[in-house]
Amino acid sequence: MARREKPETAALLDKFVAVRVVQMWGLDLARFQFDWDLTLAVVFLNADGAVYGRFGTRRNHDHAEKDTTVEGLVKAAEGALELHAGYPANAKQLEGKRARPSRWPTVEAIPALKGRPNIKPATGERAGCVHCHQVHEGELWSLRAADQPMPDRLLWTFPATEDAGLELDPNQRAVVVAATSLASKAGFKAGDRILTLGGQPIISTADVQWVLHHAEDDQTLRAEIDRGGERLALRMALAPGWRRKGDYSWRSISWSLRHRLAGTGLLEAQPARINEMALRIKGLPPDWVKDRNLSAAKELRNGDVIVAVDGRTDLAREADFMAYLLQKKARGSAVVLTVLRGGKTLQASVKLP
Repeated sequence: MARREKPETAALLDKFVAVRVVQMWGLDLARFQFDWDLTLAVVFLNADGAVYGRFGTRRNHDHAEKDTTVEGLVKAAEGALELHAGYPANAKQLEGKRARPSRWPTVEAIPALKGRPNIKPATGERAGCVHCHQVHEGELWSLRAADQPMPDRLLWTFPATEDAGLELDPNQRAVVVAATSLASKAGFKAGDRILTLGGQPIISTADVQWVLHHAEDDQTLRAEIDRGGERLALRMALAPGWRRKGDYSWRSISWSLRHRLAGTGLLEAQPARINEMALRIKGLPPDWVKDRNLSAAKELRNGDVIVAVDGRTDLAREADFMAYLLQKKARGSAVVLTVLRGGKTLQASVKLP
């Protein structure tokens, strides 16, 4: 649509060799990496495999179209062309944008995805192709099945820039709309355009997320910004656990976590005193959900309010609750849920599959 309605956009995109990836089957996961839960993801790269940048972001279910705009894509494409004009002199500066080593070479090699009905070459139907989000889910459940640690980076994947205090304009490359928390302490201000972060040239919000995704929890990120034509250097210190402030409950992994791990439908936060848990079960999964946690389905009821998990009352969000089960509880272990049902407090012992 953008090409038909905006000739200038079409002229810009004609400067690229555009390749639309229509299936994940056989995709080289050591070359193509991005946020797997997006509606649209773009990777700008050259024939040498150097990545100029990425485009596409999403804060939650309601922001798919608000966060990914044609105007933003145009700005990112212009930035990619600028970097291409400076290649290969800038090759070293682009190294951080390359994909990281992958545990598995392709989607079909991910253990947890083997045997799934749609893990096959695309047939042209939605049910007949590998979905992008299954890469994220497959990695999570493969690690769980192998009793491997569940890192924060896998759960709180590709943090929203707001989690670090950076609200960015979706129609620009990476222009700050507002700065709070970590970003404010670092000196970012509204109107700043982020030129580099973590040593990488920035052409989009997705590029900022790429840097944040791979950053260590206690790392200090160097940034270069343009403020009213003046180039300034800033340093943003990431506090330990900063990414855990984000909320991944909108991501596709949450659907399988609710059914397979917790045996619930949506867990809706209820009004409670600060840092106190109160999650209401808003609908149990239907009986035909084959991978539901039957132990939880037997113990819990629709409308139950979970107020403690193994005595802990500080897991105030669904994301925190799920992270506790994944990171602190072993497969096959029991978790004791304290629930409110009909005005009474009950103990429900649930076995994790």
